[in-house]
Amino acid sequence: MQRAMQVLVDEPAIDREFTYLLPPELASGRVPVTVGTIVRVVLNRRRLRGWVTELDAPVPSGRELASISSVVGVGPPLHVVELARWAAWRWAGTRAHFLRTASPDRVVGGLPVARSASPPNAFARESADIPGWARAAFGAAVPSAGSDGLPTVVRLGPCADEWPLVVEALRRGRSLVLVPTAAWAARLVGRLRQAGVPTAFAPRDWAGAASAHAVVGTRAGAWAPCGRLDAVVVLDEHDEAYQSEAAPTWNARDVAVERARRDGARCLLAGPMPSPDALSSVSSVITAAKADEREAWPRLQIADRRQDDPATGEWCGEALAELLRSDGTVVCVLNRTGRARLAYCASCGELARSRTSGRALRLEKQQFTDPDSGDVRPAVCEFCGATKFRRARVGVKGVAEEMERLARRPVTQVVGGASPDATGASTGPAAADAGAGASSRRRLPRPQAMRPALFIGTEAVLHRVPAADAVAFIDFDQELTAPRYRAGEEAFALLVRAARLVGPRSGRGSILVQTRLPAHPVLTAAAEADPSDWLRAEVERRSAMRQPPASTWALVSGVAAPGYISNLSAGPHADALDIAGPVDRTWRIRSDDRDVLLDALAAAERPSGRLRVAVDPLRA
Repeated sequence: MQRAMQVLVDEPAIDREFTYLLPPELASGRVPVTVGTIVRVVLNRRRLRGWVTELDAPVPSGRELASISSVVGVGPPLHVVELARWAAWRWAGTRAHFLRTASPDRVVGGLPVARSASPPNAFARESADIPGWARAAFGAAVPSAGSDGLPTVVRLGPCADEWPLVVEALRRGRSLVLVPTAAWAARLVGRLRQAGVPTAFAPRDWAGAASAHAVVGTRAGAWAPCGRLDAVVVLDEHDEAYQSEAAPTWNARDVAVERARRDGARCLLAGPMPSPDALSSVSSVITAAKADEREAWPRLQIADRRQDDPATGEWCGEALAELLRSDGTVVCVLNRTGRARLAYCASCGELARSRTSGRALRLEKQQFTDPDSGDVRPAVCEFCGATKFRRARVGVKGVAEEMERLARRPVTQVVGGASPDATGASTGPAAADAGAGASSRRRLPRPQAMRPALFIGTEAVLHRVPAADAVAFIDFDQELTAPRYRAGEEAFALLVRAARLVGPRSGRGSILVQTRLPAHPVLTAAAEADPSDWLRAEVERRSAMRQPPASTWALVSGVAAPGYISNLSAGPHADALDIAGPVDRTWRIRSDDRDVLLDALAAAERPSGRLRVAVDPLRA
């Protein structure tokens, strides 16, 4: 007798299961058919891939069922399939989207035999050197299986070594370690394998992840097919690389936390800057010794542009000019390529900002416009009463041309996908700009092999240059006053990335920040190597303004958005939703109860046509 089973087809627009029969010849094939197995079926004369979601499903009466065409290979295990169902609700997406991420990129005919999850002996010698804060972190993260155990936040300086946390995790049993970049993951995998630990690099070693003692991966690694976990560690949990910019806007950190909760595993969220999202749902915060945390930050020099002589020019203050003439490798960051909207008083140099949100005002025809409320007021300085303002206009290309004349050495531009000559060879502004957007497979030389060089670019330069003697932010006010609720968090993340380029305080490296807001809490926190006060104030501000994580947002756009909003407004949860818009053809839905909002999004019927629903997006 043929077995009936439910199959979810790999077609996000459908997002429903269909019942198929499993022929006897496929049931006894080389790949055992279980929940998660990848199969091929015919639906409406189309041959589609799909995942088995239920075995021995009930057969509808009076209906002739089609048979599965073929069994493709091993797919996500049962607990990952169930996790995808939760993620589809959490981020208003479809299960097919998440199961694609959780599936291997090539056919897998079978999995290796699972090894014992007992801790390896490779760390017997190193465990004696584990610092107290690492042991305390795991002592504070001991949930019970199936409970609502909360993760523990571990705050480390940007140049601190994460190795003790990884060692402690693996001593507890099978572990999943997530990092934001593939290069970081590759280094960690190499170090673990050198220590004799069976390690899989997810998703590249998809099949090996099912039996490895350690699974290391980037965002997609949160869906690795490993068995029951004993420990989960997310390094640099604040990093934007963990969150998908495309809808559904899922975050690997939250997936890892949910996975640890279901397995009853210890869960640690580590990094130099605990995000407000992480702090909203943690059991405790563990920090290293104050002296150690301070040592893991480089020296930060804040250059107040209001004190500079106006003759120094628009973009280059006295401190920056001195740095550019030095002999070291200097990386300059300017996050604009064209005209900026910032305006500052020509008399006293104060930046024009909103009274309520602190964000930069837009100067248009001698009037200021608030980017949040849209309020308009005359362009008058609130500090000195002057009516003349200057804009910051120069982008990377213009600054590079002037910088080369000032520094009297070659300047390399890095914008987006540009490939800098990290050896310091003269490419010149024109040559570098011509290559912007081009890809290069040439590997950058190691830091000790680099000759002193001068780089300028958008924040991409912080990811392309392996090391530097100094990092200079030419216009940091653009980051601090960006019209986004996460502006301060993003600005602090840039300082963290710059700190790793120049090294700890004991080295010669330093960070220079040009600003007209020298007392901004973000800069104070970085200068003191302690983000505690700023994070506390940031959480309070977001709570007062009903911003995530205090409130849950969903941005709805697309051709089908008006119909979807109408269905939401007529739904059972409409009274608990704050629906605003449209602004630029985008609606914002807000609720102080996350479950209510997500239930409403899941229950509302989706009209045909393009529809984008972004839950708690990064750029909002």
